[in-house]
Amino acid sequence: MRLLVVYRGLPWPYSEGYHLRILHLFSRLAKRHEVHLLALIQDDEQRAKLAPLEEQKIFSSITLLDVPRRSGVGRFRTNLGIGPVSAFRSEYPGFDQRVAEETEKLVSQHKIDAAYVFDPWADLWFRSGAKVIPTLLDICDCRTLFYDRHLDRGGLSLAEGARTRQLRHRFLAFETFAMKLYPMATAVSPLDQERLERMHPTGRVELIPNGVDLDMFQPVEGVEEVPGNLILFGNMDFLPNVDAAIHFARDILPLVRARHPEVTFTIVGTNPVPEVLALAGLPGVEVTGRVEDLKPFIQRACMLVAPMRFGAGIKNKVLESMAVEKPVVTNSTGVEAMHDEVRELLVIADEDHDFATAVSDLLDDPERRAKLGHHGREVMGRLHSWDAAAEAYERLFEELAASK
Repeated sequence: MRLLVVYRGLPWPYSEGYHLRILHLFSRLAKRHEVHLLALIQDDEQRAKLAPLEEQKIFSSITLLDVPRRSGVGRFRTNLGIGPVSAFRSEYPGFDQRVAEETEKLVSQHKIDAAYVFDPWADLWFRSGAKVIPTLLDICDCRTLFYDRHLDRGGLSLAEGARTRQLRHRFLAFETFAMKLYPMATAVSPLDQERLERMHPTGRVELIPNGVDLDMFQPVEGVEEVPGNLILFGNMDFLPNVDAAIHFARDILPLVRARHPEVTFTIVGTNPVPEVLALAGLPGVEVTGRVEDLKPFIQRACMLVAPMRFGAGIKNKVLESMAVEKPVVTNSTGVEAMHDEVRELLVIADEDHDFATAVSDLLDDPERRAKLGHHGREVMGRLHSWDAAAEAYERLFEELAASK
């Protein structure tokens, strides 16, 4: 088959969650099929990723299409919250038609059989392109569910609550529109799948969980575990990660250190916001920012701590830690989307005191930590394989190509 991938920006590097999904899926599919990329570029920083991405030799061709500057009138309409989809189109007038014209060229030039689109903005920009070629919509994790949970958690200021409700209203409109536009969609967890099906009951949503690269994420030889070191990693400008880092450092870590004064907490991830950087001033807390290689930091830690109080989808940090044979302490919000066998290997606690006790008990029991880690890697190999995910997408693309 000849496939077209449509994405906002360029999917590079591997360290970012959504990029990781694109790169792992299509690096596998590219071994059996011809894959082309249409990248909708918004700034020079995105464009600078072209050379390192080309070196990966995943895509047979990469076409860049510059997104126009946002219209002030369109932005005003968006902020009013009236007609979110039409307001979005007025922010970038005529751009979806330009995308469709470029798609027609690519379909004709490369004899494209089916397309894949990922990212809420790309979904809407590609709306006219979807009429040109049968297209699969990868929603991955449902943004509407994300904002539902943010509101349910409470504790927001008046301004934060108003902003979150506005975003929820916008993404409910975006995702409902997209579900009606594309013939099939995919999501990474049963919760995301169920929320999307509620938006559009006659729509088709296939469940394809994220995988983990067992070759990339495995125990690192020659790196010793640091006694009492805890880790949390992820993009540190992503609200659920920011909240988890602040919550653990300020509210839970002091309870752990009361029982284990030697404990340290390492926060690893790109673009740490000022509130996260400020945590380095607390006893025992280290904030690294972006690192060249995440694996040694995971290997040095005794466990991952992930008190994720809201969010959606499957947490890659949990899968990757388990693949490196590290136990995970998290809460109910962090595990709802996981397979039963995965959940059985997680240490789950919801209240701050219970979470601190769970961490402390695990620190006292190295044999249990080792057992959880060993079984965790084995389960990752069986249930979260990128090869299996790519094969599932391959079957869907074959179905779309046949419908053409």
